[in-house]
Amino acid sequence: MNRYSRNILTIGKEGQQRLSEGSAFVIGCGALGGQVAMLLAGAGVRQIGLADFDTIDLTNLQRQLFFKEEEAGKYKIDALSARMSALNSEVKIAKYPVMITRHNASDILKEYDFIVDATDNPASKYTINEICRELGKPHCIGGVAGWRGQVMSFDGSSGADGFSALFPRPQAEEEGILPCQLEGVIGAAASLIASVQAGEAIKFLSGEGEMLYDKVLVMDLKSCMFQTFHI
Repeated sequence: MNRYSRNILTIGKEGQQRLSEGSAFVIGCGALGGQVAMLLAGAGVRQIGLADFDTIDLTNLQRQLFFKEEEAGKYKIDALSARMSALNSEVKIAKYPVMITRHNASDILKEYDFIVDATDNPASKYTINEICRELGKPHCIGGVAGWRGQVMSFDGSSGADGFSALFPRPQAEEEGILPCQLEGVIGAAASLIASVQAGEAIKFLSGEGEMLYDKVLVMDLKSCMFQTFHI
């Protein structure tokens, strides 16, 4: 039986063919990006790019279920790409062990059909959103903290302010990368947000479903509250 038979029953042969010809770039290989990348590899997306420069820590394992205890200290991008290849040897994986910045983003992102922002700091999100708008690239931005999270997508061509329209950029962040305030994260909340982000990529690449364009999905797992707002 075709390994993608369950996909085909849902999105059809043409949708699966489009997935097998498409490409996605995942920025960040942590709780969000790692799960997004695994889901896209399982779905049969032809080429998946990964960007991450961090190493595995034992504190990651509570929510980053694709890593092992014995891999602590290794680079996330290497461990994740190995797991993806073991899951689906048909997928081509390109690794970029760097931070995506304004200096390198255009050259890297222009080669991919859909961009997934799974970073964990606001400065990177502003930059990636701006570059995707400049390149006209459809992209999805996700964030999670505690029990809560949000996902938004943009078609890249509308010229809308995007991320900065919802989260105005503080002047203090103009010159550097400021990390998010340290806060706990429930693994199940990260999994939900990652699944929505992967779903956005799969919908775009397969041509099936309605995108979250110019909307934001807000989720609170603690209260089981899900709301969608137009930006």
